[in-house]
Amino acid sequence: MSGVCTAEIIGNDEIAPGIFKLRLRLPAGYQRPEPGQFVNLYLNDPSRLLPRPISVCGWHESVLTLVYAVVGAGTRAISGYGIGAKIRVSTPLGNGFAVQPVKSCILVGGGVGVPPLLYLANRLAENGRDALAVLGFRGEPFLTDEFPCAVEVATDDGSAGFKGNVVELLEKLNLPASGTQILACGPKPMLGALAKFAAKRGIALQVSLEERMGCGYGACVGCVCKTAGGSRKVCEDGPVFAGDEVIWDE
Repeated sequence: MSGVCTAEIIGNDEIAPGIFKLRLRLPAGYQRPEPGQFVNLYLNDPSRLLPRPISVCGWHESVLTLVYAVVGAGTRAISGYGIGAKIRVSTPLGNGFAVQPVKSCILVGGGVGVPPLLYLANRLAENGRDALAVLGFRGEPFLTDEFPCAVEVATDDGSAGFKGNVVELLEKLNLPASGTQILACGPKPMLGALAKFAAKRGIALQVSLEERMGCGYGACVGCVCKTAGGSRKVCEDGPVFAGDEVIWDE
């Protein structure tokens, strides 16, 4: 099955201020997403033509879990959809994470970059791989108790865990660089700082970029990022890139 199908909403709950967990029941045959991929949600309002791309947070027995922040009129409308409502959703899009056969996987997330790492952590656990999740939030954390691995939390306001950002927390943890891979998702400033941290220590890094997308299919060229190999479309060529491939200072 490919393209766009209709899903039934079986849950749409606020799990932190302005953060919602949406659970969708998909038709039989829907393609299982890979960690790091996203889907497009199409609003039921015909005046809002552009879809909302949201990273996959979970998948189990044809139930797709998405976690999103209410940041505009579109996501505000989605937050009002109730159980039993129908919504159109694309099949999984983009390229996901490529986990290396290393001793240590460190998952680093910030804000709404945390949900796709929960899906990655669960897939690693299914495959008998351990991981450490280092998760940053401005204020109230969310999803941290659902990770099947050790979790370290940083908050900007110090209300939970370490007071500061995830890079500062990583420096404090002083984890071994040898045999380590970092897989990350979050705001661009966080990922840029993380890229410098990883490069200084010789740690392999993959980043999932959070760019505003128009179509999600590579047609509109609205989510281009600068890389060492030239301009790339985040929706089509990513959203996951090698950390040393992205040009962070532009």
